[in-house]
Amino acid sequence: MNRTLRPRHSTEGGYPRGEETRARIITAAIRLFGELGFDGASTRDIAASAGVNAPALQYYFDNKEGVYVACLLHIVEQVWARLEAPVEAAERVLADPACEDGALVDAYCAIQDCIVEFMFKSRVADEWRWFMAREQAGLGPEIGHAIFNNEINRRMVAVKASLVGRLLGQSPDDEDTLIRTMGLGGPAHVFHVMRRAAFKTLGWEQVDDERLEKIRRVVRLQTIQLLEAMIGERRARGADGAADFKSPV
Repeated sequence: MNRTLRPRHSTEGGYPRGEETRARIITAAIRLFGELGFDGASTRDIAASAGVNAPALQYYFDNKEGVYVACLLHIVEQVWARLEAPVEAAERVLADPACEDGALVDAYCAIQDCIVEFMFKSRVADEWRWFMAREQAGLGPEIGHAIFNNEINRRMVAVKASLVGRLLGQSPDDEDTLIRTMGLGGPAHVFHVMRRAAFKTLGWEQVDDERLEKIRRVVRLQTIQLLEAMIGERRARGADGAADFKSPV
C-alpha cells in the first residue's frame, strides 16, 4: 500500500475517538459519493451524515479530495485482503515455465471465484457498489484511477493477462491478450454493477447461498470453456504456451 497517500493528520489527539470518527466519515462519504457523485456530495453533507462538524472532517482529510482518497484506500485494503491469496497462488503457478494448462486455468478461476464471492457475500462490497461504479466509469477525480491502478489493477491485470497469455501462447502485453483478459471479467461483474437489470431478468430479489453457487458455477463453466478455446487456438498454431511469458511482478 502506498503510505504517502495517507491523510497527514494522526487519529490520535485533536478529537476524541479519532479512529472511530474517521471511520464514520469514510462510511458516510462512500455512500454519498456513490449516490450523488464527487461533484454532488459536499463536505458539509458528508460531515452531517457522519454526525461530525466540518472542522473535524477538515482535520482528518483536509478537503473533499482527501476524503475521496481515504475512501479509495479503505476499499483497496479490504479488496486486497481477500484477493491477495489467490493472486499470489497464481504468481507461483506462473513462476513455473513448465506448468500444465490445467494449473493455469485453475489459477485464473480461483481469482474469479474469490471476486464473485466477495461481491455477493461481503456486506461492505454491496455498500461500495455505486461508489465503485462511478469510479470505474471515470466519474471521480483523476487521482482515484491512479490509486486503484497502482494498488490493485496493475498487479491484478498483470497476473490475469499472464495466465491468458500463457494459454494463448502469446505475450501478456499483446493487445489481443489484454482485450480477452478484460472480456473474461465481464460475466462476473455484470451481476454486481447491473444488479437491478440482472435480478429482474432472473426474477430474483436477492442472492442467497444457492443462487450464489449457481452464479459461480455458471460463470466458472463459461470461463473454463473460453480458456480451453484459447488453448485450442494455441495448439492449432503449434505455439509454445511459455514462449512469450513475462513475469507479472
